Amino acid sequence: MDSKKFGEFIATMRKEKGWTQAELARKLNVTDKTVSRWERGLGFPDINTIKPLADALEVSVLEIMQSEKEPQEEIPKNKATEVVDNMISLVVYHREIERRNIFISVISVTSIVFLIFLIDLMHWELFIFVCMPFVFLAIGIVLIVFSIHRRRMKLSCFVTLILGILALLFPLIICLLLFFAFALGGPVPT
Repeated sequence: MDSKKFGEFIATMRKEKGWTQAELARKLNVTDKTVSRWERGLGFPDINTIKPLADALEVSVLEIMQSEKEPQEEIPKNKATEVVDNMISLVVYHREIERRNIFISVISVTSIVFLIFLIDLMHWELFIFVCMPFVFLAIGIVLIVFSIHRRRMKLSCFVTLILGILALLFPLIICLLLFFAFALGGPVPT
């Protein structure tokens, strides 16, 4: 999209309405400096502002994106607006997914670094018998809750549920090992 062409189109549409930059800005809840920047070709509106801008100027979102008026015979205004609205919704959805993935990545890396430092502070045997059951318990609970969430959304949840159950079995096995070790005489200090 050409910023100069876009700016000229916005200015032309605004002037056809007989509005000042400040009046258009008020309708869009932006500053008049922002509208001035658009019209001078120094930037574009935020993706969430494109639909209100098209509505204010009484043009389709497609016309805003192309920076030119479309003859009515070619594309119905409602159809083009609907298509671009779907595209905008898709972009917003992808941004949310991207934010979620970044959050999960940060939590995962932080957890791994924390576990590495914890292993460094403890002997690995102590870490396996004391810390790992709690780690697997937390992982199991998270996976089971996630599988329930997926089930409610009518998505496949079988693998997640099985992994959650297996993760919950690890602390149980460690507890049973320790119980039977001590019941049978256990390790005797020398």
